[in-house]
Amino acid sequence: MSVKDFFGNPKNIFLAHEMIAFIDSSTVTKFTVQYNLFGGSITALHTDRHNYLFDKIDSFEVFGCFCLTELGFGNNAVKMETTVTYDEAKKEFVVNSPTVLS
Repeated sequence: MSVKDFFGNPKNIFLAHEMIAFIDSSTVTKFTVQYNLFGGSITALHTDRHNYLFDKIDSFEVFGCFCLTELGFGNNAVKMETTVTYDEAKKEFVVNSPTVLS
């Protein structure tokens, strides 16, 4: 099973989910974040410069995470107000949440 299976045989990934779920539900949640949310996003949005990541995702050398929530909008990405930009001069991310609900 590999994140690269999304390209040609995604059933391998879905079968792995089912098998892991029989053993431990908390592990399958972590697996879903690593392979579906993170790996799937890289697979769907990658360019040639991202190709090196696939083997690192499979070996867990690179871990993914996923966070999408706001008080006022939950996981409704269309209505989200918070933005994150990278300040190259300061070498840091700047988080802007303009309202109490964001």
